[in-house]
Amino acid sequence: MRLGLEQSSRFGRRGSVFGRVAVAAIGVLALLAAPATAGPTPDYGIDFAIIGDPGNRHVNIDEGRRFYPPFAPEGLRVGTVNYKYRMSRTELTVGQWFEFVNAYQPYYDGPVSDLAFTSAWIYYSPGSQQYRMFDGAANYAADMGWRFAARYCNWLHNGKVGEQWAFENGAYDTSTFTTNPNGSFNDQLHRNPDAKFWIPTLDEWTKAMHWDPSKNDGEGGYWQYPTSSDTASIPGAPGAGETNSNTGVYYDVGAYADVTSPWGLLDGSGGVAEWLEHSNIGQTGRGTRGSSWALPTHFDSIDTVSLHGIWAPYGLRLASVIPAPSGVVPIAMMWLIGQRQRSRRMRHEALESMGRSTRPSVRGRADDRANVPIHDHA
Repeated sequence: MRLGLEQSSRFGRRGSVFGRVAVAAIGVLALLAAPATAGPTPDYGIDFAIIGDPGNRHVNIDEGRRFYPPFAPEGLRVGTVNYKYRMSRTELTVGQWFEFVNAYQPYYDGPVSDLAFTSAWIYYSPGSQQYRMFDGAANYAADMGWRFAARYCNWLHNGKVGEQWAFENGAYDTSTFTTNPNGSFNDQLHRNPDAKFWIPTLDEWTKAMHWDPSKNDGEGGYWQYPTSSDTASIPGAPGAGETNSNTGVYYDVGAYADVTSPWGLLDGSGGVAEWLEHSNIGQTGRGTRGSSWALPTHFDSIDTVSLHGIWAPYGLRLASVIPAPSGVVPIAMMWLIGQRQRSRRMRHEALESMGRSTRPSVRGRADDRANVPIHDHA
């Protein structure tokens, strides 16, 4: 697991009028730049849930034994997210992926039947030279390679523009998508700071699926499984069972409507295992979470993280910024303009009366990224 970059800054001198204005301005700018309050972001028909309670604690050793030595490196901490964000309530569907496949087809130069691109439910028709979906599969969970999942995020980030540039950057810079002779990759490890849609991190996925602020009489805690339960789901058809895990049978996403995470996410168990942003130290694969139609509920356990090659087909549950309420950005900018004019007027009066200028000091610090591997599970 590779921890993200945190930034802190200080502006102004305690008691200084100019310092207080600067601090307030920075506060508004931070509000505008924060993931939870970014600018207008369309949903594209995807149903999202807001994941709140920023600053929640990490998984403790009693809740996730395999996140601690000897199973994992010393110092690994999983589950804390210090900001609000959104997660799609279901995995991306074949119908949604089909739209992407057709949009990217003019720029795709790989094998026409590569499952990393098409998913298991889309096929190429040589006669029409077009891609088609299998009948009845439109609402199944799609699966795809990690790099194509990243391109999908780029495409959404850029407003689904049909030009090649819209697929190649935005959330992830695909110019970094290269592979070394030993099989390791050089892909960008973390999303761009201004990404609107992205592949969730291990922390984001774990929190959205397992963290419950109301657990333990309101103290908060993690459920063992992504279904608001400490007991594994019962496989079976919708209405009789709670998951299609390891049944070999497919159902539409959201078919188990009464089985949810604490935040209302569906299909945390079953469907398809889902891609994570996180990689191991050697950068030979990316993590996945959850069971699937072919994997048993053991894979739903909070501390079970699998590692797979980036071309293997797995599912995608999108993470996203929270769109700002209408009018927040214009109002905030008007406030900043007013404060700037006011501070200039006060500064001019102060210079006349004091005969000297006072400048607030600026100091910034950025912590280095620390490299901590996620533990690989078969």
